[in-house]
Amino acid sequence: MFTPNKGGSGGSEDISDREWQIRTGRAIYILQQTLPDFFDVGLISSIDPTKTPALIDSRESDSLEVENIYSPKVRLTYTPPVALPSPFPRTLGLEGLPLYLASSVFIRHTMRTLYSGLRVELRKVAVQGSPSAYSEGAAGGTQLNHQRDKSLFIGLDVYGTTRVSGGVGQWQIDSTYSFSPISGLIQTHTINSIHPAPHQAAYDALRASLSSVFGFGGPGPGDIRPGEVQAVNSDKG
Repeated sequence: MFTPNKGGSGGSEDISDREWQIRTGRAIYILQQTLPDFFDVGLISSIDPTKTPALIDSRESDSLEVENIYSPKVRLTYTPPVALPSPFPRTLGLEGLPLYLASSVFIRHTMRTLYSGLRVELRKVAVQGSPSAYSEGAAGGTQLNHQRDKSLFIGLDVYGTTRVSGGVGQWQIDSTYSFSPISGLIQTHTINSIHPAPHQAAYDALRASLSSVFGFGGPGPGDIRPGEVQAVNSDKG
């Protein structure tokens, strides 16, 4: 389950350094608290700041106070250790909150179909970026002088039992979430590594699933319209 972006804060307004810190801290809190329950409740993407620290269920998302922790243009990228055959790009990526949420639903549904007893454990959580600095204002008040450079590294261990053979599956997934310096929302989710790496069939299945939901794409990955599921230039910051 996830919270659709129904109104609420779009995150594009000019916000103070203090509000920026609050938003990034709120996102870090949500990820730490909810990723271990991903296969039970799905991706939690929103919070009602008037009810903090209560998280929002998708069936309770009508409040105008609901704030998403992800940018509407959030970008997910992953570079497989071995290049996939053409026409797959070297770095796989998708952009936009609807596709990001849809991909999480696909992953959860597929894994729950193939495995039982799925669980996620946080192996490592590390906040990266420039430290905050406080300075005295002209009127003697304390002001926050922050570089607005922050990212979050999360290492996950995923476990499950294959429904067919009863064998135990285990994966290590390392990701970096980067925050927008303007809005304080998550603007990029970079999957640093997945071990063992997914088989090519997994990418084919994900693309087919997104194509059926959003009505784009043809018989091959190269037929997807630009701006929907697309190759991501890894040289771009």
